[in-house]
Amino acid sequence: MAQLLPRAAVGALCVFALFTAACSSDDAADVATDTTATAATTPAAGGATTEAPALFNPFPEPPPQPEYTEIRDADSDRGIPANDIENPTGSVGFSRYVYSDLEGEVVPFLVEGPRGAQTRCQDPELPCSYPELRDLYESGDDIPATLNMDRDTLGELVSQLGQTADFVNSFDSIDEACERGFRAYTVQNANMGIHMVNGARIIDGFNPAEPEVILFASESGDGLTMADQGNCGPDGWTGVGDYQAVGAVFLQGLSEEHPEGFAGDIDNWHVHYNTCVGVGAEDAPVPRAACANGGGQFYDVVPQWMMHAYTAENFENETGVFSMWNPTIWPLVDEGTSLEEIRSQVPEGEGTFVSINNFDYGDISVEPGETLVISNSDSVPHTFTAGTPTEPAGFFDSGAFGTGQAYELTFDTEGTYDIFCTLHPSMTAEVIVG
Repeated sequence: MAQLLPRAAVGALCVFALFTAACSSDDAADVATDTTATAATTPAAGGATTEAPALFNPFPEPPPQPEYTEIRDADSDRGIPANDIENPTGSVGFSRYVYSDLEGEVVPFLVEGPRGAQTRCQDPELPCSYPELRDLYESGDDIPATLNMDRDTLGELVSQLGQTADFVNSFDSIDEACERGFRAYTVQNANMGIHMVNGARIIDGFNPAEPEVILFASESGDGLTMADQGNCGPDGWTGVGDYQAVGAVFLQGLSEEHPEGFAGDIDNWHVHYNTCVGVGAEDAPVPRAACANGGGQFYDVVPQWMMHAYTAENFENETGVFSMWNPTIWPLVDEGTSLEEIRSQVPEGEGTFVSINNFDYGDISVEPGETLVISNSDSVPHTFTAGTPTEPAGFFDSGAFGTGQAYELTFDTEGTYDIFCTLHPSMTAEVIVG
């Protein structure tokens, strides 16, 4: 393969934004039907400026947000520890705090769940999907202790999820979502979908039958920009593709305490830090300047709690009804190179084997010329890509590989190489060669 360069030689810029948004109650009615697009200018080669494609922003008037410094030391569920973190740490959906590298500075990215121990139901071996929870209640079988709930609580949870399912499954098409006041404010996120919000629904209080956001996805929707994807217009959805409702998202105001929601303790709400809203959508922190160049609104702290609920028919989420991602939503990975195949080709005792677990690459160190094998132990696809979400290097990219599949490569030059997952850009790590 071509010689790979360490991170000092990397240089390119892509603008990412996250899938969160908010509006004030006074603006809610206007937001529901506002299709205003904003254009931004971005630097081109040689310092010239080019006009970026117009991007839809359903929240042109951002609401007040708490100051980052005000809640950093706060003894609250939404706050982050006061101590400085030297290295990126945590995994989205698997740990309470997640810190990411943002232009050489380690910054908080996500807080999930209440203080203290969280009850997580994301193990595919547990009955964590909506149909599995429903079947468990109806069967009368023992409830796994890890779910931390009794039968009455499980029954209430199943009833609430049924209300959410009824609402999600009531959409026959994405055109109907347009007719009912929803507008897309993200591209199709990998294993998640397009986030379509109805601003008029963003009110205080939780109602399982009235989610603020509906998720739509299509097999042909992966990798599209906002401009190519389309949005709701006077005559319905302006894009092409067989989009289906795949789930819901709930939003609540950023209270100091973890919000009340579904019955039981497995509904861990989350808060995003260092986030760009209104440009597109990717799950990664983005520099403030890049956000502004893309026409977005930067938030030190997004002033809302957020939670996914995957209850749509034909999209059962084995990783948990409240999981961040759903492996049954595109992209779906075809059969590829398995870890066993690669092991059979690497001489015994040679090569370094690293496994992705819980959206974490782990520590990676290899010698120059040594074969590095990355395997995927998660239930959703990942990539092993050179660079960072804001500065992709382009030297290597595994493409999406799924559970039990693997990717191999060799580094010829000593140095430190940044890597990330293009499907889940909050996943970053380093490869130390030498």
